[in-house]
Amino acid sequence: MKFQAFSFFLVSLISIFHHSSAVPQGVYDTITPPGAPPAGCVTTYGTLFGVMAYEGPPRMAELTRTCIAPGSLAMRLVNGVLIDSLGRIGSIVANRQFQFDGPPAQAGAIYTGGWSVCADGVLALGSSKKFYQCSSGDCE
Repeated sequence: MKFQAFSFFLVSLISIFHHSSAVPQGVYDTITPPGAPPAGCVTTYGTLFGVMAYEGPPRMAELTRTCIAPGSLAMRLVNGVLIDSLGRIGSIVANRQFQFDGPPAQAGAIYTGGWSVCADGVLALGSSKKFYQCSSGDCE
């Protein structure tokens, strides 16, 4: 009886360690919002670019500037997926925040694809070019 109980304990212990091994959590699939990109927008953009928040319609002078400064976020767009210079995936996460993670994208990410860059210099997600800004920390 003691051998049988020890054998059961050993098998249980091995099973626990086998099934509790660290498995990366995250979103590996490309999740896109409904709707096609707005007219004049492309889902692959061959040049590194940066983004900046603005209020109101962009002016042509703003469109010709590059907003990639040393130490700032630079990204590229490949088949609707944003990838930063460190290889992280741009996504909208569970709290509706835009951020780069992984890969994979953060567990619970809402959208991991569906991005496009438009002829007017605006970044779009799905069929929308509208984003909302809120403060987060002390960076601008």
